[in-house]
Amino acid sequence: MPNEPLSALESQVGATNRTVEGFRVEAGKVAEFARAIRDPHPTYRDLETAREAGHHSLPAPPTFTRSSFFPRYRPPGVDHDFGFDLGFRREYVLHGEQRFRYERPLHVDDELYGETTLEDVFQREGRSGGTMTFAVLRTDFYDADSDALVQSAWNTRIETDGAPTGESAPARGEIDAPEDAAPAEDAADLTVGAVGPTVETSPLERRDFVRYAGASGDFNPVHYDEPYATDAGHPSVFAQGMFSAGVASRLLREWFGLGGLESYRTRFTARAFPGDTLSARAEVREIADAGDEGADERGGRRVTVALEVVADDGQKVVDGDATAVV
Repeated sequence: MPNEPLSALESQVGATNRTVEGFRVEAGKVAEFARAIRDPHPTYRDLETAREAGHHSLPAPPTFTRSSFFPRYRPPGVDHDFGFDLGFRREYVLHGEQRFRYERPLHVDDELYGETTLEDVFQREGRSGGTMTFAVLRTDFYDADSDALVQSAWNTRIETDGAPTGESAPARGEIDAPEDAAPAEDAADLTVGAVGPTVETSPLERRDFVRYAGASGDFNPVHYDEPYATDAGHPSVFAQGMFSAGVASRLLREWFGLGGLESYRTRFTARAFPGDTLSARAEVREIADAGDEGADERGGRRVTVALEVVADDGQKVVDGDATAVV
């Protein structure tokens, strides 16, 4: 249970705080973040490659705004991530879901500020017993020069009564292309049911979680401090949920590029541990052709895909969806 009673948390619902200031997208940080999510593509570090992909400057990965919560970007007087003291015990905090809505890609030399709203707080009983407290926070990122909205990010945080004792009824991978199926790499090949490229990692190491912490600012010790994690009841350190979401974002970049990405949602269904190998894959679920209701005014096709990240034992650690105009 959180240190604050639920009624105290509920009284903050609807409040908005300025939580990010002076967040400048820097070339070195973009390259570091891309390495941390295991996306080595030169579009994140070579200007000529980025321009060939239609960008005026180096783009940032789709989940890059996670790094805006480094303490150096907090306005004076803001002492907590997202600007709210929820009273959650960090050793028992899990990231339940993350959702993004993009107005445009981020690029090097953009400067942003952010405002966070506590949208909802509620409690549920966990599958293995105990009470889980949920907090849904939305951060809107604005261009510092024009005040135009650039991106909105929803973060669902969960505090459990203790460390999970294991994933009960674990989800298994559902997206399974025929062995002889080639990925639909061209927009003209996209049909409902088409599968995208598969992104695979080598076995995860503890240093992957340390590297992601340094790139993103997610310094919860359960991800890199073995004694801290085991003392809290976890079997080991484990990957940040947004590390796995970053791995899946590479698939979206390879399949659709970054310019047309409109939304990206990930739900974290299990933990990834050292030694796990992750595979990210996606399947087209819906296509809106030009002229259809909701189709893009540029005449492209709006494609919605279901995606998942699966460990080598078949357990799904992430599921979600994304929408892009191609």
